[in-house]
Amino acid sequence: MKLNLDPVIAGRIKAAWSKLTSDQQRRVTPLLMNAHQQALLSSQSRVAPQPDPQLGQALTLAFTALKDDVDGVLSGLDAGTAITVDQAGQIWGTGKYEQLDPGWLEAGAEWLEHLPPDSEHAAFSTAPVHLQIPDDIQIALAGDWGTGNWRTSPGNPAPSTDVRTHMAFLQPHLTIHLGDTYYAGTKNEEQHLLTDLWPRGPLGSLALNSNHEMYSGGAPYFKAINNPPFDVQKGCSYFALENANWVIVGLDSAYYSDPEQLYQNGALFPATGPNVQLDFLRAQAAKGKKVIVLTHHNGLAQDGSTQADLWGQVMSAFPPGTSPNIWYWGHVHCGAWYLPQKNGTAEVLCRCCGHGG
Repeated sequence: MKLNLDPVIAGRIKAAWSKLTSDQQRRVTPLLMNAHQQALLSSQSRVAPQPDPQLGQALTLAFTALKDDVDGVLSGLDAGTAITVDQAGQIWGTGKYEQLDPGWLEAGAEWLEHLPPDSEHAAFSTAPVHLQIPDDIQIALAGDWGTGNWRTSPGNPAPSTDVRTHMAFLQPHLTIHLGDTYYAGTKNEEQHLLTDLWPRGPLGSLALNSNHEMYSGGAPYFKAINNPPFDVQKGCSYFALENANWVIVGLDSAYYSDPEQLYQNGALFPATGPNVQLDFLRAQAAKGKKVIVLTHHNGLAQDGSTQADLWGQVMSAFPPGTSPNIWYWGHVHCGAWYLPQKNGTAEVLCRCCGHGG
């Protein structure tokens, strides 16, 4: 079966593009064209392009929608087409959540619709919860999990369903989602792909903000963390969990990320204005306990070769000679265990848990 553009989604993308300022269009166009060239290469040659961490799936087919598939990217593909896997582990094909899945067009539409400064965005809460947790506690983490039970065969469940089953089997006291509900963190997706399915622990659950949650302006996510199973957060996207020996600090690395870069690069604070999250992290680090940091965005490149800007922001909260003991993140769709990383004379253990979906 040949693929076709959904005229409603294509119309939304065209309408949203027309509402951007000329300066916004100029700044966004290079990303749009780079993503289109990747889609064109994979569609025509059946070869995976070189991975580009700056390009999210939200843009892969956006130019195709804007120009009515003038290059035949979609019309040349069948539903369920499998192409190959790129060097970053991304699956190029038209299957569910693969790089050429037409479902990503909704993410492109939501992102474009929320780019103008006057578009609706959730307010950023500055009232983080600080929860006391038992000294003996088991916590389950999963990142990039919000994909739903999209396979109907009991013998072949969706990956997130399998992860949910195993999390529940471990009987954790507390469960934490490291962010990403697909395709674009819309109201329906947050409800049906995250909150309705997430395995709540007896002490509750928490969830981090992410780039995909911000495509729709963040409002559905912020509503979700004010309701079960995430109601312990009381609507704030950063928090601390503390016992006698440890402080676990969950941070929002998405809200202040650059929207014109698809929120791909994590940031804890705006270019100007108060750094409330940094102050919060600094206060937790000053307690002298062991610290675990949780973010959605990655602190290191997937292969560990370079540090992201977020690395410096997080480490700046720690006194000289200290660092978080452990840092868990998602965002990159893999599971990775890194060699100890140096922050001055201190060492931090880094883990990527972006393979939950």
